[in-house]
Amino acid sequence: MRRAAHLNPWLQLGALTLATIAVILLVNATGLIRPSGSGGEALQQVGREDLPDFRTFPTVEAKKTNFFGFLRPIVRAENRKLRREHERLKALGDALADGGEVAPEQWAWVRRKAKAYRVDLTRHDRAEVAGILARRVDVIPASLVLAQAAKESAWGTSRFAREGNNLFGEWCFTQGCGLVPGKRQQGKSHEVETFDTVRASVASYLHNLNSHPKYQELRTIRARLRRQGKAITGFALAQGLEHYSARGQEYVAEVRALIRHNDLGQGGHGS
Repeated sequence: MRRAAHLNPWLQLGALTLATIAVILLVNATGLIRPSGSGGEALQQVGREDLPDFRTFPTVEAKKTNFFGFLRPIVRAENRKLRREHERLKALGDALADGGEVAPEQWAWVRRKAKAYRVDLTRHDRAEVAGILARRVDVIPASLVLAQAAKESAWGTSRFAREGNNLFGEWCFTQGCGLVPGKRQQGKSHEVETFDTVRASVASYLHNLNSHPKYQELRTIRARLRRQGKAITGFALAQGLEHYSARGQEYVAEVRALIRHNDLGQGGHGS
């Protein structure tokens, strides 16, 4: 019978140290660590998709820090996708405006985007379609996304956030598509949409701002800032949220206050 091999004690210590370091790096990589002095241990996040229970944080500051820390990488990832598509559409639009042609598979992609972003192909030539899409498929500054998510989900603690991964209060109108609001008025049929992941909720919200007619002003402000070579900030684009809430300009002021009071910065270009 072969005897079990015995490691040198120093080698054993080295292996243990490496293992400990690996665990620390893994916990840090998950992105949610309670600040020093908050009274709690690290909170592990699974795959950056599972919404942590933000009700468990012992202080408001810890809850805010971890809420932003959890959400910011998701927003950046979605904005990177939008930025790539924006640049692709702009390049196609410029080529078409100069009399060039695009490959059939490229135009098939444009057609799919046109349908998703409510652009009528019958009313515009190809260069115009690409140009309109480039103005719609664009980044939303992280500062605006984070502020609205905090406001609409009560810092990730609302029923709709916890049960449906819905951080932005988005509605749907097919029976069974979401969660029925507890205070829904009699005769109303809307539900609060549910999402498989938080990232899906973020993607849906970004698409909503970029495509719905109610947010045309937001997109107009963004396009004007681009033409002028100025930073596209969440504070500036918040002016285009007047129709997000029945409170209109009062809601705009509240979102801007969240950006200022939480030091979210300018949040230019989807950062």
